[in-house]
Amino acid sequence: MSSRRNLLTYLATATLARAATEATGPALLLVSIAALGSGASGAYLVASLTGAAAIGGPVVGALLDRSSHPRRAFGGAILGLSIGITGIALLIERAPLPTLMALAAVTGLAYPALTGAWTAQLPPLVTPRLLPKAYSADAGTYSVASIIGPPAAAALLAVAMTAPLWLPVALLLLALVMLRFVPLVPRPRHEQHSLVSDLRHGMSIIVRRLSLRRTILITTIAFAGQAAVFICSPLIAQQLTGSLEFTGVIFGCLAAGGVLAAGFLLRFPVTRPDATVIVTTIISAIALAVIAVARNPPLVLIGAFVIGLTEAPQLTAMFLVRSRESPERVRGQVFTTASSLRMSAFAVGSAIFGSILVLGTTAVLWAGVALHVIGLGIGLLAGPPMRLHRLRSGRRSGGQAATIPSRDDPRTLGP
Repeated sequence: MSSRRNLLTYLATATLARAATEATGPALLLVSIAALGSGASGAYLVASLTGAAAIGGPVVGALLDRSSHPRRAFGGAILGLSIGITGIALLIERAPLPTLMALAAVTGLAYPALTGAWTAQLPPLVTPRLLPKAYSADAGTYSVASIIGPPAAAALLAVAMTAPLWLPVALLLLALVMLRFVPLVPRPRHEQHSLVSDLRHGMSIIVRRLSLRRTILITTIAFAGQAAVFICSPLIAQQLTGSLEFTGVIFGCLAAGGVLAAGFLLRFPVTRPDATVIVTTIISAIALAVIAVARNPPLVLIGAFVIGLTEAPQLTAMFLVRSRESPERVRGQVFTTASSLRMSAFAVGSAIFGSILVLGTTAVLWAGVALHVIGLGIGLLAGPPMRLHRLRSGRRSGGQAATIPSRDDPRTLGP
């Protein structure tokens, strides 16, 4: 019973914090269009916010792995993110764009703590048998957060120009309150290892574990391609309906697909995570192509819904591969580094797509499809031969479904 109670408090906190992070990007984009009159400026702010994760992610993960007070560390990250967003909301109509980008970059350093690092806290909170379903539920928090965050941020634009940015601040403060009820467990300290040593070890795991490397490459490059939907949605909304508020409907369809898929996974957990990553990436690319050729709102919403359907199974599969391949000593670092790479790729994609918006939304969306294809090609070439191993059942393996060492240990680089 305590495992389920732990999971519920974990999920409640995760949903609030991730609703805030999911709302922040669209809020920045919408407020920038309204206040600065430029979608490209909004894309640069989003790129600055999420791009900082590339630098902060591995270090944040390693520090959290070593922290004897994880609640205090996560509380500091939540508070820092809320203060940074508040600063942007107050300055966006007054400060020059470079100043806003610098503030967004500093604010973004806290992002990895609320994404990958938070997921890495899950294994000690639940029994091994419950872990695969717990990862599915955790993936579902992103979809629920997408329903709460972006549509609400878009709707608040009708209240005041900067109102969308105050939504994530409020959600983060609620998450800070909920954090005290989550029984976070400090990991055993490795006194003989320095921070630099842990960072090196974590990076070597990512490079040498071929299944992990394949998953990271595919999901990172394809996620950059998904930035096309995010950047183009406000403009597609204006083109098809004449109103920015339809942006919230597009984001809502994305999130609805994710919630539906997450609910399905609670009954039927992912058992072949490596194959799931590949299949969901292919489906996402096809759905993105549908949006690229769409000339009416229903077809755009169908494409967005299908992309949403792929998110929960892909996230769950990613979590299972990361957990399977990473030693406990550096699990948080592996999670945050992989998450940071995805966010950084999204940031780069946002910046590039924002700069080529002059070519039209169709060109940007097809560029997003191309990145999905490139990600699949590079990932498959860099990974091991596909072997569709199923996760072992908790009953048959003593409950070690998602934490057993990879069966492709011989397929790593080096010892």
